Amino acid sequence: MEHTTLLFLEKQRFMQWWILALLLSPACFIIYGLVTQVFMGITFGDKPMSNEGLIAVAVFQLIFTVLFFMQIMITRIDTNGIHIKFKPYHRKWKFYPWEEIVDCDVKVYSPMLEYGGWGLRAGAYNVSGKVGMLLKFKSRSSLMIGTQKPVELKKVLTKVGKLKTT
Repeated sequence: MEHTTLLFLEKQRFMQWWILALLLSPACFIIYGLVTQVFMGITFGDKPMSNEGLIAVAVFQLIFTVLFFMQIMITRIDTNGIHIKFKPYHRKWKFYPWEEIVDCDVKVYSPMLEYGGWGLRAGAYNVSGKVGMLLKFKSRSSLMIGTQKPVELKKVLTKVGKLKTT
């Protein structure tokens, strides 16, 4: 196996306050309903769901919340190229060798307007923010990878000779 030197590592999670509020508000409401109806014996709402139905909804909400918090995007740059893993969706690293990359640009972009939002998108991996590394490939395709460390990323791309110069 060829020896490589790690040049850059970034781990990102969905931790924006508004996402947490959107995710945890229904979870708290469902837990309150579950405790009220199943454990205290007080019907929850004017048309209460069965206890089994309420438990099923709570289990689904719990699974969804746990899976959401398990998401992590890892960007690794070494002397061979750029590696991306978006857990839990990718089991293996997505690898982009330097030989296939024409250039990279660290730039401000609009995740919502350009890619339809955050997460795994066609042509983009992003978790938060509006700064990313745009990879241009020899095949003429491109890939945007979101970052929270643009200054460090620019230094690394300059070091490997792949930062776009205008």
